[in-house]
Amino acid sequence: MKTVVSDLDGTLLADGSLNKETIAVLKEFQSKNRLVLATGRNFESVKWIVDELEMEKYQTGALILINGLAFYDFKDREYIYLNSFDLKEVKKIIKIAYRLFFRVTVVCQNERITLSSLYDKIFYILRYLIKHKPIPKQNNKAVYNQVEKIELGGTIFFNFFFKLLKKRLYNYEVVRVSQYWIEILPKGTNKLNQLKYLVSKYHIDQNDLYVFGDGENDIEMLQYANNSYAPENALIEAKNAAHFKCESCNNNGVIKVIQNIIKR
Repeated sequence: MKTVVSDLDGTLLADGSLNKETIAVLKEFQSKNRLVLATGRNFESVKWIVDELEMEKYQTGALILINGLAFYDFKDREYIYLNSFDLKEVKKIIKIAYRLFFRVTVVCQNERITLSSLYDKIFYILRYLIKHKPIPKQNNKAVYNQVEKIELGGTIFFNFFFKLLKKRLYNYEVVRVSQYWIEILPKGTNKLNQLKYLVSKYHIDQNDLYVFGDGENDIEMLQYANNSYAPENALIEAKNAAHFKCESCNNNGVIKVIQNIIKR
């Protein structure tokens, strides 16, 4: 049995969607093999993908969710969820990110709360002074329940502020998942830990393991697997970590590799 572990956005998915060819190939693969989706998304946001691929029906695969914070095995329905941030940590991270001009999204178990950045506020004030347009109200009374991760994006001088952010939040996992998008998780949280658990649980041989990823949150997995691939559109850090490259997600690069795996 072969095991394919793939990131979603920017790797398996193009523009956040599954095409008919991808669905057909992955269903064929699951009939005799194991498919693992390793993503920064939570279960609610991957449920439609699980349904499209009929993963519950095949019961051979697994999910690595929220960049390793959660794990679900379809075979025995084992579910693992690690502790995330407490409220004090959330407020600390928001404060630091705000001062560095990032737009913050707090991802809770049942909702996403997006806050205006310092740049947004400056823009709205200038717009009010010049064009007299009203300043949007900020939700300062948001309640952060069961926070899973914190996402950052939309800052000016992104690379400069990203370096400062990593220094300020050295005791957290600060990962660049795409060119202008960052995710923050508790220290030690990553996809690789859950992948290693899966490998140990089912005694998966390295020769039967294939990993695909495009972001910094995939680097550890790409380095770990002998058969690891980064699509053409991946960040340079992911490309350097992978042992092989494939075509971009827009050209179904991952699916073309999986088709070759099926033929072997």
